Amino acid sequence: MRKMLLGAALIGAVAGLLATPSAWAGDTYKFNLHNKSSEYTIIGFYTYEDGKWSKNWINFTLKPGEEAEMDWGSDEGNCVVPFKVGWQGYEAEKFSVDFCKVHNLYMKDQGFSFD
Repeated sequence: MRKMLLGAALIGAVAGLLATPSAWAGDTYKFNLHNKSSEYTIIGFYTYEDGKWSKNWINFTLKPGEEAEMDWGSDEGNCVVPFKVGWQGYEAEKFSVDFCKVHNLYMKDQGFSFD
């Protein structure tokens, strides 16, 4: 896994993940994580690789209406990476998405969407 930076106007963190070659060859792959839930706070973001879940990628909370920029720090690896999001007071939910196609990841009260 390679290092990544999570940045938003408020906070940043370092972690690692391999992502696939993106349309921006030579660039790292970035997307914005949006909390579009009505009342739930995001407290964790985890990815599944090599048969295990990663440690928590974020060291901050993301309240409803907030967003954070995520940067994998790489343009190599698999596009489709299972992930789960931890919610304050609730168990993490598991999902899967093609991160090569994600510019914005919207976490909702139920499920997610992306563009």
